[in-house]
Amino acid sequence: MPSGDLSNELGKVEKAGGKVLIPKTLISEQYGHMAVCLDTEGNRIALHSMQ
Repeated sequence: MPSGDLSNELGKVEKAGGKVLIPKTLISEQYGHMAVCLDTEGNRIALHSMQ
């Protein structure tokens, strides 16, 4: 279950064998934060949270 704060999920990425490509970045106060990761199979995954 997501925590609501990307920092928690991003802390698990490299431990699971993935790579953080773009760290938690503020989009805007209205739209929240985003991050991009690479999974172990080479798929890019974008994450979003308001916190």
